[in-house]
Amino acid sequence: MFTNKPKLILKRVLSTHKSIWRVPKGHDTAINIYNCVTRRNEPFIVRNKDVVTWYTCGPTVYDAAHLGHASCYVKLDIIQRILRRHFALNVVTCMNITDIDDKIIKRAQELRTDFSEVSRKFEKDFWADLSALSIPQPDIVLRVTENIPLIIQFIEKLQADGAAYTGGDSSVYFDTSQSCHPPGRLQNISDSPPDSSNPHKRRQADFALWKAVKSPLEPCFDSPWGKGRPGWHIECSSLASHVFGAAIDVHAGGLDLRFPHHENEEMQSCAFHGRPQWVNYWIHTGHLHLKNAAKMSKSLKNTISIQEMLEETKPEVFRFACAKSHYSNPVEYSVELIETSASALAAVRNLCVSFSELKRGLLKPVLNNDVLSELLGKSTKDIHAALCDDFNTPQVIQALDRVASTVNSMLHSAASQSASGGDLQYVLALNNLVRDSLSLFGIELDEARNAHQAQDSVELIDKLVNFRQDVRAVGLQEKNQTLLKLCDGLRDDLKPSGLTIKDHGKTSSWSKN
Repeated sequence: MFTNKPKLILKRVLSTHKSIWRVPKGHDTAINIYNCVTRRNEPFIVRNKDVVTWYTCGPTVYDAAHLGHASCYVKLDIIQRILRRHFALNVVTCMNITDIDDKIIKRAQELRTDFSEVSRKFEKDFWADLSALSIPQPDIVLRVTENIPLIIQFIEKLQADGAAYTGGDSSVYFDTSQSCHPPGRLQNISDSPPDSSNPHKRRQADFALWKAVKSPLEPCFDSPWGKGRPGWHIECSSLASHVFGAAIDVHAGGLDLRFPHHENEEMQSCAFHGRPQWVNYWIHTGHLHLKNAAKMSKSLKNTISIQEMLEETKPEVFRFACAKSHYSNPVEYSVELIETSASALAAVRNLCVSFSELKRGLLKPVLNNDVLSELLGKSTKDIHAALCDDFNTPQVIQALDRVASTVNSMLHSAASQSASGGDLQYVLALNNLVRDSLSLFGIELDEARNAHQAQDSVELIDKLVNFRQDVRAVGLQEKNQTLLKLCDGLRDDLKPSGLTIKDHGKTSSWSKN
């Protein structure tokens, strides 16, 4: 429930200073993060070192989630993993589900069913899609229709404080003249908003908090202003305030939500709480778009569903593709993007397979521990610096590429085929560094093979590879070129299926891409 604070209407003292941002008091995480209010990177300071509050705008569930949603939520999941695993922060997450909306109502009418049936179906599909992408559910999920009383209380307080008014259509509007800052705090906008076709608003920039019912067939809820339903922006403000109170560390969503959605959230929440700043840090992910196209959007009818993508692309490859670019940058989705990401991820995975082969005694390399020690120290430092620099995952991948290049040159050099030297501590530490870094991207590898392989499949492949190894040993001993060619042919035939066999003298190993 909301606390009943003294009436306080903040004046527009910031009307000529749209980009004033107040540095939070609390725990300095040593991270610098882009701040859309100041338009530059700022120190990421959380109010409580033991709890980081994070709110994410959830979907409007009227259709299947598409790759634009996948890109956004994967990127945000990666940032949350970085905060939790690398910086050891206790991130508490909340998301709303918009389960009543014009689009949902329209879809229900098209399908001749109740709006709740539509929202339940597509919400269920949404969580299934996120699970397939290895994105866990937030700590708390709040649906709009289940929290109407909270939203009404929020609007009532705004109206009692003079920050909202009832229009001639019985809808309730936020009075932007009572905001502590004008529109344009989070994003540069035109000083002259387009003319509004709504004659019931006092100003063009005002927006609906409660939308009066327009048709007796329209889904609605009782309220002090008559039957209706919440406006879009008020949902997140009221639900996030219910969970986190008068201030939030992080509020996240796609770049398209920055204006007007997040802008209006900030205005009405500052008015409600009597504060000049509600959210301390806004995180916005860049759009995903098809090649030579605008951003992916259901309204533009240029979408690819998450399920359609997963029929052709492994989830870990898509996650790696998202990590290859900075979270705030746009992503051009194409076959080339997926192929290059799959190739880059396979190179890192194969490095981990080589680490496993080394531990199993299949590789006996000559190790230069002076080089490996320096590489470990520099890579650890570079990865930490990249993560502190606004979660710069592309730089992390560059550091992993350097590790792969240096280590592979030692593990598979010609000198390593006949002799071994050096202890394993540094190369094993690099193995841990690579795996830990991949886990920040939500990509988990087991010790030797892909974690998703079934044990019976592993045993079957082991038997096949061991049989080939025995045949090849006979071929080498007897110098039988026919047997050796048959072994090479089997190896080459299996490679397109994702099974790579490597020969190490008279022994062989395998990995699954």
